[in-house]
Amino acid sequence: MKKFLTLAVAALIMCACNNTNSSTSDTTGSDLKCVKPLPAGFSPDSLTDCTVPAVFSTEDFDWTANTLHFKVYNKDLYDAIDIQQLSKGDTLVFQGQSIIVNQVNKDDGGYIIVNGGMEQGGADLMPYEGGTYRGTQLDDHAVYTLLGMATLPLATDLVMIDCGVEPNDPVDTIRTNVKAYIQKLEIHDNFNELNTELLIQNGKITQINRRWIP
Repeated sequence: MKKFLTLAVAALIMCACNNTNSSTSDTTGSDLKCVKPLPAGFSPDSLTDCTVPAVFSTEDFDWTANTLHFKVYNKDLYDAIDIQQLSKGDTLVFQGQSIIVNQVNKDDGGYIIVNGGMEQGGADLMPYEGGTYRGTQLDDHAVYTLLGMATLPLATDLVMIDCGVEPNDPVDTIRTNVKAYIQKLEIHDNFNELNTELLIQNGKITQINRRWIP
């Protein structure tokens, strides 16, 4: 009987987290919270004026149609108050999974460590800009969520800001012959959500920005 009641409570908490609405902190009937990442603020179906983390390869450029087909991601940010008020029994949605909070600690760097951190199946969150916390992976990279796919036209004055092979290599800003520059890259060159952002203005891609990451 005790085991049944425990499973029932866990099921209720999971259902509350799976309820998709604009709130990032839902409260269950027992006053336990379910804290989710903040909404993206953009949709793959209507990318007009925004900057989005993206994944694509050189093969995803259609130079005849002058478009790029790419995966749209969002950086997982959380409301700072929601994270600071996490307590035992609450649920945190992290990397798409619902984590029942058993323990919350704060280290000297301001990180919030849930259930011992990622190495122990929990979560690590670091203070970020704008009154938020950012989900953090083991290598300190941000946590991202895939939102969907999109295809957008390339602006005629497309600019590419590209990193070098080594961390200390100078950054290249390509303003002319961007097509030729991209076509010279390896077919499966590394454009992913960790290192690449697309600047979109008036529904067109005006800038591709790739930074060096370890």
